[in-house]
Amino acid sequence: MTLNNTILLSIVALLSAGCSIEPDFTPPKPNLPIEWKTGEQNSSAEVLNRWWEKLGDPTLNALVEKAFEQNREIAVAAAQNESFMAQLGIAESNLVPHFEADASMSRQELSSSTSNRTSTFNKLTSLYGFNLAMSRFEIDFWGKYARAEESAKATLLASEYNVKIVKSSIAANVVSTYNALLTQHRLLENAKKNVLISEEIASISKVKWEQGVGSFRDVLQTGASADEAHGEIPPIEAKMSVLENALSLLIGEFPKGFTITNADVSLLEINVPAGLPSELLQRRPDILSAEASLHSANASIGVAKAAYFPSFSLTAMLGYQSAELTTLLKAPSQIWQIAPSVTLPIFDAGQIENKVKYAKAKTKEAQAQYEHTVLKAFGEVESALKERRTLIDESKALTNAQKKYIQTELLSRAEYDNGKTGYLPLLIIRQSLIANENKIVLNEEAKRENFVALCKALGGGWE
Repeated sequence: MTLNNTILLSIVALLSAGCSIEPDFTPPKPNLPIEWKTGEQNSSAEVLNRWWEKLGDPTLNALVEKAFEQNREIAVAAAQNESFMAQLGIAESNLVPHFEADASMSRQELSSSTSNRTSTFNKLTSLYGFNLAMSRFEIDFWGKYARAEESAKATLLASEYNVKIVKSSIAANVVSTYNALLTQHRLLENAKKNVLISEEIASISKVKWEQGVGSFRDVLQTGASADEAHGEIPPIEAKMSVLENALSLLIGEFPKGFTITNADVSLLEINVPAGLPSELLQRRPDILSAEASLHSANASIGVAKAAYFPSFSLTAMLGYQSAELTTLLKAPSQIWQIAPSVTLPIFDAGQIENKVKYAKAKTKEAQAQYEHTVLKAFGEVESALKERRTLIDESKALTNAQKKYIQTELLSRAEYDNGKTGYLPLLIIRQSLIANENKIVLNEEAKRENFVALCKALGGGWE
């Protein structure tokens, strides 16, 4: 190899070391408040990805696992993630040379004639060849392909977080739907109890009217109340069917034949501790995805800026050619070629400049989206904490009312047993007791739903 070739290859090696186009990415650090508006102070955090297990229901746990395995939305997100993995592979392939090999053989017959005689003869010629060529390889002197790889990695990371977002959403929907279904089971039980009590009241009113003690208006009123009690059952059963269908779709099964017959109507009471740290927000998958998207957009600026500078390309070929197959791979048959080139942009009607502006605008958009996601997350936690306090206050009031209704029922029962009053007042008190119990059931559902919202807002559990 000549001195010139040695110098040339040294220059190529130096160029391949490259240099990077700014800007470098600095992860954002959101300035989160020290405490929530509701007064919750910071404390140490604990990651709990399987937060629904705190509800203590094996049936619910199995439903969530089945949803993770069979839900189509999760399958779509996972497939999209695979496509981003492939795109990363494409970006990484631009950082290394591509080689191609080919082999050839040609035979040709040549015709010759003599001038003093009219005779001719043919000569058969063969040519064998084998080449290993490096196709056009652009040396990443300005870091264009490195930035493209960085952008693709960040996009893949954002996609992986998006899969977690979908899984978190599906888990929350399964828990919420199952929670609502359990509530309807309990409301159905209370509705059936109310039917029995209403029919007893209507029967007593009719007997009194027949005995000349009561009025026909009481008979009509109590009869209407019994009919109304019967009318409360079909809507509950219809809602149960709708919820079962929704639950079956969430777990990736057809609604036909799917039912929850032995639903556990006594989920564990959830006590959310004080001292939830605001830093918990930083593990939310949507915030992490927004940060990764911002990283990807920032790296794309470097890709666009690199077009301002000259590109250094290289092609090379090493091969053998010989008229004899037996001498093809021997030194005298060796041929080689190296062809570096430089491309410098001169005039592009502002295309490169607009591509840089576009990349910067997309980065600003990603920055704004990241900040919006953080603010939204903080607001969701604030709302969940405030709702939790309201539901706790409502629960205390309903519990106190329930205690008083129970005491009133005991007194009415004692008066009835001693003959001081009729049976009708006792049944009316029992109706009020069931009505208040329904409110408690709905409050418990709301508290569990608030637990779901709070876990989802915090990106997991707490300590």
